Amino acid sequence: MQRRTFIHLSAYTALALTLPFADGCSPSPENIASRPFLFSQLADKKTIAEAGIAYRKKFPKEDDKTLLSNLLIGANASLDKSAIEKQLDDRVLNDFRTGKTIMAAGWVLSVTEARQCALYSILNA
Repeated sequence: MQRRTFIHLSAYTALALTLPFADGCSPSPENIASRPFLFSQLADKKTIAEAGIAYRKKFPKEDDKTLLSNLLIGANASLDKSAIEKQLDDRVLNDFRTGKTIMAAGWVLSVTEARQCALYSILNA
């Protein structure tokens, strides 16, 4: 085999092997929504999951991945990652300003954060 042919075949093989994973590299809106940014600065993944489980027990009607995704993202699923994160962070701050808080697993969380934790606990069960 000629060197040029070998290099071309190697490049095509590498490209063919990486293409199926291209879409998987960017997180889905659902995964983005399941990351409570402010709360994650204080708590580890286990604590986030525990808070999510506690929220789901308090509000069994919201113990559904699709419902939580819709409550958190709604029609904004087509936005890019940073826009979704900003929207959720703004909602968390607004929840605290307006007193929309809840106690979950010993933590005072905004309703938005609690829902993010609940979604996290479902996705990472």
